[in-house]
Amino acid sequence: MKSYYAPASTGNFSVGFDLLGAAFAPVNGELLGDELVIEGEAAELTLRLSGRYLHQLPGDVTDNLVVSCFYAFEKKLGKTLPRLSLHLKKHLPVGSGLGSSACSIVVACYAFNDYFGKPLSDYELLQLTAECEGGVSGAVHYDNVAPSMVGGLLLMLPESPLLYRPLPWFSHWKVVLCYPGTVLSTKAAREVLPKELSLKHSIVFAGNLARFVSALYAKDETEAFASLHDLVAEPARLPLIPQLSAIRSALMAQGIGHVGISGAGPTLFAVCQNDEQAEFAAAYFQQHYEKNQDAMTHICTLEQQGARVLSNQSVQD
Repeated sequence: MKSYYAPASTGNFSVGFDLLGAAFAPVNGELLGDELVIEGEAAELTLRLSGRYLHQLPGDVTDNLVVSCFYAFEKKLGKTLPRLSLHLKKHLPVGSGLGSSACSIVVACYAFNDYFGKPLSDYELLQLTAECEGGVSGAVHYDNVAPSMVGGLLLMLPESPLLYRPLPWFSHWKVVLCYPGTVLSTKAAREVLPKELSLKHSIVFAGNLARFVSALYAKDETEAFASLHDLVAEPARLPLIPQLSAIRSALMAQGIGHVGISGAGPTLFAVCQNDEQAEFAAAYFQQHYEKNQDAMTHICTLEQQGARVLSNQSVQD
């Protein structure tokens, strides 16, 4: 029996639509991601489900991403594999903007590759996860699967064989993630996006992304916060998350540097420069969404590890 884990991720990070992604871990040590336990080999492929967000998963386990990933992995290898008895512990809500589908895909593909002796290289494995994710979101992109796989804040390099490059991070930053308890389909959130950007708009978008990356390397927080503007997705998605403007105003009035949409939403994230700001943001989010039993709020740091084998089977269910 072997247990695997992959962390939650935030795609876009406001300024880098489809090009920036970051993995996060709660400061209290809780798991914010998905676990997959390979319990052993069996006559047929079986999947048992548990976890806080079990009720959001399809009742038919054959529709689960873990199952589809097994067959995609098998097809990639080009040979029949022994069937497995699997247990998915779902700690992430579905359609949340926290890379929930990517997380399940990453932990599954990582687990299968490790269990069967690592026949795929890291590069091939990441490509496979992106292809599987593309079947869910409607487009192949790496800004969720890559940070969930390797950790950190990553800049995607779609025209490069490297696929991504790790970026620096301000170690004292805390990111407060708040899932309001409602589901927003990634496909639906992508459908409202503009099909084209004007030349002027494209230049401003590229300039802000370059400014943010430059500020990270220069360790210039003022420049980093000044560049965090979502000019691509947020204007189109704001009608789907109408409370964002008021929440942003309230939190930034307290000196919090940035509030944005995590991935396709509805999860929001607040970038804070100290523990006091993070605690204020978390309390504000919790008060705002406390009536929804599925809502959750976490004060996080950047998760540097990515997908991994857990030393022992987790006690969290």
